[in-house]
Order: sequence, then C-alpha cells, then structure tokens
Amino acid sequence: MATSDTPQSQAPDGVGSTFRQTVTVQEADTVGAVLPGMPPVAATPYLVKIAEVACFRMVEGLLQPGQITVGSRVVIDHLGPSKVGAALVVEATLKEREKNRFRFSVRIQDGTRTVATVEHERAAVSLEKIMGAIGAL
Repeated sequence: MATSDTPQSQAPDGVGSTFRQTVTVQEADTVGAVLPGMPPVAATPYLVKIAEVACFRMVEGLLQPGQITVGSRVVIDHLGPSKVGAALVVEATLKEREKNRFRFSVRIQDGTRTVATVEHERAAVSLEKIMGAIGAL
C-alpha cells in the first residue's frame, strides 16, 4: 500500500478533526488477487483496511502513553470499482469521542468519484494488556 499523508487539523478533544491520506491500489489489494476470475479492482476488505489505518493514525496523538486504538465496528458502503494504480484519497473525520471510544466518518475517493463511505469506531486500550492477553509478553 503506497501512501502519502496530509497532517490533520486538530481540535483540543479531536472532535471535528480530519485526516487525509492518498493510497495507490496495488495488484495484491484487488479481489482478483484473492479470487481468480474476479476483476482486478480494489477489494472491499482493502477499503476497510485503508479506512482503519487513517482513523488509527488520526487519533494517535490523543492517546495516553501505552495506549493504542483497536477497531470495534465497521459499516461500509462500497459504491464503485477502482483499478490497479488508482490513487485513492481517504478522508477520515472524527465525529464523536466518548471517553475511550472514537467514532469516525470516512470517505474514499477515486478522482471525483466516491467509491466508499465508512462508519468506523475504535477504542483506546492498553497495548500491554492486549499483548499479555495473547501471551506475547
């Protein structure tokens, strides 16, 4: 996933902030790479991934030391195809923050076409607790 990021505008609690990045669709990101015979267009799971990454990056600076965010909910409307080499602009907006919960609205554009809209929620959690829970410490 080739990317370029644009700095976010930051409100004190983060609500209303936006984060924009541009990613380029690679062959491995397509449904055709997963299911032979399907077209070489950006797969829905890839669009979810780039939306989640944008939201993750957006709120990193709002977290306490030792915290990360994890995805807890995704609703996507995949509205159109994007071919290999397409530059997708991912724009995430933090709509609401309630304690350790973050709610986002994400739009993914391919040129002038909106190819996906995403509602996404993330929760701030302790990295140490997660690593301990999976036995990685």
